[in-house]
Amino acid sequence: MELECAKYGDKMDAEQAACQHPGDYCQHRSSCMIQFIERENKGKTKQNGTEVTKKVS
Repeated sequence: MELECAKYGDKMDAEQAACQHPGDYCQHRSSCMIQFIERENKGKTKQNGTEVTKKVS
């Protein structure tokens, strides 16, 4: 799935989702799919070729 930044128009694949301007003010940040998927991707790691979800406590 391809995502597009609402503010800058940057396009990226969902697997590589990461805000390219995290220090800039963005009125779309609270509803940004890139931010949401970036947090989801950080919660996953690859271990022995399989995807493992980290537990957050």
